[in-house]
Amino acid sequence: MTKNNILIILPGWGGSHTTWKPFTTFAKKEMQEVFVIDLPCFGDEPCPKAVWGVEEYANFVEKKINKIKEEYPNKKVVLLGHSFGGQVATILASQNARICDTLILSGAPVYRVKRPLKKALFGCIAKAGKVLFSLPLLKKIEPLAKRVLYRVAKSPDYSKTDGIQREIFKKVIIEDVSDRLENITMPTLLLWGEKDTYVPLKYAKKIHQHLSQSQLEVITGGTHGLHLKNIDDMIKHIKTFLS
Repeated sequence: MTKNNILIILPGWGGSHTTWKPFTTFAKKEMQEVFVIDLPCFGDEPCPKAVWGVEEYANFVEKKINKIKEEYPNKKVVLLGHSFGGQVATILASQNARICDTLILSGAPVYRVKRPLKKALFGCIAKAGKVLFSLPLLKKIEPLAKRVLYRVAKSPDYSKTDGIQREIFKKVIIEDVSDRLENITMPTLLLWGEKDTYVPLKYAKKIHQHLSQSQLEVITGGTHGLHLKNIDDMIKHIKTFLS
């Protein structure tokens, strides 16, 4: 990894500069500067007053990156988007080819698979549960029951939201941004965990097929949070790709 690059990270849903600290501490040994942009609703950024979608988040990030680029006008920008941050980075890179010199996507939900039957079933169970757990004897186990339900539905993040944040989550979780891939022209590194269950490897392969300037690196045994358990592997692949 060359010192001529600055790394800008967009965390996933629920992530922030705090959750990325172990990774950034390591990365700063290789890069001149490393920045983590907290997305609204997380870290130091409050939630927006309106219900934002991925595009609004991309517009927010674009302004932040432009300010960083003004401070380092002669440096190359490497943009790393993880999970939801990768969804945002995909929109941003597709609408502004100059926003970064290199794009890195890790566990990015570019494709959103529609499951109307599952969604309807989940809605029915949720409504029934609301009535059921209003009973005094069952009220105490409601939090645990909800966590189990959301995990079965593969939406554990939903249980951690409320208010405007929950409405934003409900909006972005169904936004498919795969149509933006054809507009991405910069070199792109796809870093995926072999055992990612949130965004399975098959979707990384689909992204790779649609990006002519992309390279796919699969981290053996890795899951969704590569920046937490596979820091050395991530740095190694990023360093090789940039050189």
